[in-house]
Amino acid sequence: MWAVRWHGRGDVRHETVPDAPAPGPREVRIAVAWCGLCGSDVLEYREGPFQVPVGAEHPVTGRRAPIVLGHEVSGRVRDVGAEVRAEARDIAEGALVALNALIPCGTCRECRSDAEHLCPDFGHIGMSADGGLAQYVTVPAAMVVPAPPGLDAETAALAEPFAVAWHLVRRVGSPRGRACLVVGSGSIGLAAALILRAGGNEVAVADVSKERLAPARTLGLAAFAEGGPGVDVVLECSGAAAGFALACRAARPGGTVGLAGLPGAPVPFDVSAAAHRELTLTGSMSHRAEADLRPALDFLAAHAPAARALITGRVDLAAAVTGGLDVLAGPARGRHTKILVRAGGDAA
Repeated sequence: MWAVRWHGRGDVRHETVPDAPAPGPREVRIAVAWCGLCGSDVLEYREGPFQVPVGAEHPVTGRRAPIVLGHEVSGRVRDVGAEVRAEARDIAEGALVALNALIPCGTCRECRSDAEHLCPDFGHIGMSADGGLAQYVTVPAAMVVPAPPGLDAETAALAEPFAVAWHLVRRVGSPRGRACLVVGSGSIGLAAALILRAGGNEVAVADVSKERLAPARTLGLAAFAEGGPGVDVVLECSGAAAGFALACRAARPGGTVGLAGLPGAPVPFDVSAAAHRELTLTGSMSHRAEADLRPALDFLAAHAPAARALITGRVDLAAAVTGGLDVLAGPARGRHTKILVRAGGDAA
């Protein structure tokens, strides 16, 4: 089959690879429809390896490079393992599904306490196991979440960033009727803004790039202007030092700052100012399948037109590098929120 594999820094190839294996007893093989390109994919391509294991095998997956990239996956169930079939779960052949990309170890304290997303050794498809930039992928059945009726495969490929945003909003208390600011106008930031707005909140968006604010304007989201009274809830989704500083500065006394952006290096932080103003800083890491991915899919089904506005490019699998990763790493990256790759399965 055809796939897009990471071999090394600057070396990602569209090439033929062995077919995704037939599913084991508790596995499912998926015909990939769409796969979103993420900032972490670009980082691995241009500056990695960071999460792709090289040399030593990953402690959970047992894999190392070369690895098929892609973790924002929608597709159709091609076939299921015997134990999955015997359980008569809602994973039927031909069903449209999205994938929860995390592969936890299953034995640590976090995994045993139903916090698999905090497993210190977790792997995930597209980095430490073959991912969705391929025609097919075989994954654990626990990773597979059926899409609700009426949701199309293209919009379902947004489930992972929306699940991350859903988890972030939950972490700050699922505010309603509050003044909110989202810092960072990428896919997770805009997804969080849509979720907050649907909850009855007043939402503004900030970004260092005016070009990146264009999708926010299309969605009817206000641009943030400093100098006001401060906001109740700030979600920092940029991962930039300036974004973190703005988030803390914009929160009112007693306000909450949710942290989802991941800076590439430590950023300065005025602890005294946060203490004197009694700011609550809340970290947010990835997402959980039942608590976040499933409701994110329901949200996408209910708000599909707005969600699809985040899709700013679509390319075929053969052009995933030249028309996707290279674009997101180049001077035109500010024009894009989410580029989806059509992987060759049923893309409807």
